[in-house]
Amino acid sequence: MLLLVLPWDAEADASAEWWYLRRWLLGEARAVFGKVQVVPELPADPPDGTEATLVLRSCRVLIGRASLRRMREELTQGQSRGSAVYATNLTTTGPKAGADLFTLADFEQAEAAWLAGDRPNTGTQSSGEGSFPAALLCPEATARCASGERIPGPRAGLCYEFIDYYGGERADVLPLLPPDLGTESSVLEVGCGRGATAALIRERFGCRTVGIELNPEAALAAESRLDRVIRGDVQAVEPGETFDAIVAFELFEHLTDGQAFLERAAGWLRPGGRMVFSVPNVGHYSVVEDLIAGRWDYVPMGLLCATHVRFFTRRTLEDWLHAAGFDRYRIDAQVTPLPERIDALPDSLTPDRESLTTAGFYVSIFV
Repeated sequence: MLLLVLPWDAEADASAEWWYLRRWLLGEARAVFGKVQVVPELPADPPDGTEATLVLRSCRVLIGRASLRRMREELTQGQSRGSAVYATNLTTTGPKAGADLFTLADFEQAEAAWLAGDRPNTGTQSSGEGSFPAALLCPEATARCASGERIPGPRAGLCYEFIDYYGGERADVLPLLPPDLGTESSVLEVGCGRGATAALIRERFGCRTVGIELNPEAALAAESRLDRVIRGDVQAVEPGETFDAIVAFELFEHLTDGQAFLERAAGWLRPGGRMVFSVPNVGHYSVVEDLIAGRWDYVPMGLLCATHVRFFTRRTLEDWLHAAGFDRYRIDAQVTPLPERIDALPDSLTPDRESLTTAGFYVSIFV
């Protein structure tokens, strides 16, 4: 049996995205170890029948069966036998370090290259360093680690840690806001998480900030940073006031009737106000390449987030905005480099290279 130590709090419990990753992790772990038991913290005495303990730093860590198999082999047969094996974080290591994980295939390709290289047994890590995203411990090492002992071991797997979904700060959108916002202005962020972006807007412009947030734990945290936080579904709540600007980032793809919400939200804007939002582009090369390979893999966050119910291209956005009655708007592309293998597509396929390079869109609506 594998004992899976997965940190889990009330915020994660209210997040459909982290529940999706949790279930995916269980499936990968069962494919390698069979039976899996999940606990929120490292036990001092592992249950009887525990073969190994997989310790994850957060509920945001993705680690697949290929890495788990390699780590299991190293733990039972390699130099680390009877101790610990650690996973390297793709977020900080390798050719994709610092880059976004667009699709699951992205991760699998990087993982396969990493595991095939001469690196799995190079370098050591320690459970006391506080930097490892994933570790596989033997039962004896589990008890020792729980008592505070540092357990050294090699790195023999690859994992990826998603960003803090509710704590992200979107400084990239500040240039899109009305430049004349000031102390008499009011800004609403829809889907404010813990309030990092709205707090940044208040700090930069000195304006009043209000947030709407579905996750009750994230909303509670935002209350200490914003002037007002409304808890609930953005498709049902009413703020009861108007604003000079409304911002919503990666929101509309999660709504079952985004057009109805957009029309309602326009009524919350003061004359001359502006709405700014961002949406992912389903025409990005990573999604197109997956489809050519017969794949469409959901992930906890990103272009194919498991909770997306609507998908957009530039044309879809334009048609959607016109249907909602907006004729004054601007769409700006969030551009990523185009790999040579995609850029080399023959013109006979009539590829839209602008769409292929676009990971998402900033949309500004002027009223």
